[in-house]
Amino acid sequence: MKKYIFCLLLFALNMYSAQVNFTNIPNPDSNANGNDQVMMYITNANEATGVKGFGLPAVETATDLPYTGVNAPATRIEVLRGMLIFVKSTGQVMVFDGLVWSKAFEIESDNISRFTINPVSTTSGAVMLPINSLIDKPNFLADPLKLKTNVPTTGADLNRIYIRQSGLYRINVSLNFTGAAGTFSSRLGASLYVNDAKRFQLLENAVNFDGTVRKISLDFSVYAVQGQYITLEAISEVGSTTAYNVINNSYVTVEKVL
Repeated sequence: MKKYIFCLLLFALNMYSAQVNFTNIPNPDSNANGNDQVMMYITNANEATGVKGFGLPAVETATDLPYTGVNAPATRIEVLRGMLIFVKSTGQVMVFDGLVWSKAFEIESDNISRFTINPVSTTSGAVMLPINSLIDKPNFLADPLKLKTNVPTTGADLNRIYIRQSGLYRINVSLNFTGAAGTFSSRLGASLYVNDAKRFQLLENAVNFDGTVRKISLDFSVYAVQGQYITLEAISEVGSTTAYNVINNSYVTVEKVL
């Protein structure tokens, strides 16, 4: 009986050891030897000796991916989960989960959360920054630190990020501004509050990005305790009647350092 089992095992190994094969054999279905019978061949007669490759289906840009925009599915398409497509313009492989596309081989940091800041305007030189909880991993918006998870998206909570673990945090605020020319003759910046108590204030000269948009980028380091919340405020060195707009493509990035 053992001999029969052993022979059956050898037969199975012989049949299935090469179910997928990379080859440059012409007409592999008819020319392969008995041990090379396979379910799929990937061939390239022009490839360099010893070089084998597998080409994914490709599109030019991310907007060319199927099931996006107006064609996005309302419910998950189970049979298409795991579909891979290469995007030439970005050099990235995207994977479809049956509902949305995301980067297939992205390694997500577990100690950095990044959020977009909603557009907001002021005529008094200072305004609290509304922090959007939207998660959009293809655009690097994620919240592994759970700072905005299960936080209301209206009222005062819109401006808050809640500390889930005590520790030292580095907070980068990157702001885009527009406003009258005189607005940018003085420095702009941000204040950081912990539980509504001001802890830090930084000012710097705004960089003229394109003649219309001004940019600043500020780094804070703060030790915060579990349960505390942090808010951020855009400020002007002059204040009073200074008017400006915080516009799209403004972000806050939070890194737990220790």
